[in-house]
Amino acid sequence: MREILKPAISLFVICIVVSAALGFTYSGTKDVIEERKRIDEIAARQEVLSTAETFVEIEELDDIVKSKPELNLVKEAYKGMKGETIEGYVLTAVSKGYGGDVKVIVGVDGNKKITGVKIVEHSETPGLGAKAENPEFLSQFQNIVPKEPFKVVKDNKTKTEEIDAISSATITSRAVTSAVQAAVDVASELMNEGGSSK
Repeated sequence: MREILKPAISLFVICIVVSAALGFTYSGTKDVIEERKRIDEIAARQEVLSTAETFVEIEELDDIVKSKPELNLVKEAYKGMKGETIEGYVLTAVSKGYGGDVKVIVGVDGNKKITGVKIVEHSETPGLGAKAENPEFLSQFQNIVPKEPFKVVKDNKTKTEEIDAISSATITSRAVTSAVQAAVDVASELMNEGGSSK
């Protein structure tokens, strides 16, 4: 009995020490991680709407999203400003991919043209769904003023709004496309409410 208890107690003590060390490390780095994340998201907003100098969060986003449930993928929206002029909008949308949530930041200018798309978080499969981050895929959305909803296709692209799916990663392709579509639709709603001076 003593032979069994001794290793069990040792293992228990080791687990407590390791858990305490992990907890201490997490609490010590949590604020740094959050600040880094905030800085990265500011940089991503600048990247997708490069003509803007500052970004102002839109507080009434919930009203727009609640009025049309298909827009509930959009979690944040910002006005991109250059002086007193609204250059466009930057929206953060989260859609369900193959491996979990896919967080996408989308820039839309005052003419409803997509100025940039960037994936900032995902858990997609390396070598498959993770290819959604590649410029070859994301550039399909760039500089488009969509006249109709985006649609994911496989190798038979005939319209600007048709997005070539990533090989063996159709679910991820659809997740990103849904996020971009929701972002464009919310930007359009914001502009229809008189929120663009371009």
